[in-house]
Amino acid sequence: MRETWYVLEDGNVADPNEVSADAAGKLFHKSGVAVAMRGDVPHSRGVDTPATPAYEPVSPKNRQMKAVGAKKYETR
Repeated sequence: MRETWYVLEDGNVADPNEVSADAAGKLFHKSGVAVAMRGDVPHSRGVDTPATPAYEPVSPKNRQMKAVGAKKYETR
C-alpha cells in the first residue's frame, strides 16, 4: 500500500502517527528529530508500506456466517 509520510531533517521518513507539534506548532518525530520543511509546508514523500492482511474472497463455500461461542445460530 502507498502512503504519504513526513521527511525528517536527517533524511529519514516518519509515519505521521509518530509525529506531533510542539507549542510553537513545529512538527517533531517522537525521537526528537524535526520534520523537514519546504517554506511553510512539511516535506513529505510517498512510501510503500506493508499491505493490510488479505481477506478470503467470498465464495459460495464461505458465504454462510457461523456463530461464535456456545449458542448455535439457526435460521428460520
